[in-house]
Amino acid sequence: MAEKDRKRRKQFLLHLLYEEYEVLCEKASDAKMTKSEFVRNVILYGAARGKRNFSTEDAVKICYELNRIGNNINQIAYQANRDSFVSRNDIDTLKDQYEKILDLFSSFAMT
Repeated sequence: MAEKDRKRRKQFLLHLLYEEYEVLCEKASDAKMTKSEFVRNVILYGAARGKRNFSTEDAVKICYELNRIGNNINQIAYQANRDSFVSRNDIDTLKDQYEKILDLFSSFAMT
């Protein structure tokens, strides 16, 4: 049954300090939710997360970094299979690129 067809029959009264109420309002606004949606989301999922909209530019940046990492992995695998040796520099480069894409993704998720 769709959520719009269900009626919520239980009401819950919550007393908050002024500061707590302000935090609730701010967090709900940041998550682009009503205060009720925010509280229900916290109850159901342990945290309320707003929907993140990635721009086309964001997606292009992530794809570019993923492609670079994929290319490096292929080059390292080729070299390892050919020479049975991979340099520490190759592994460090791959690690740095992986950390860069994680940072990029984190910055997109936080906005």
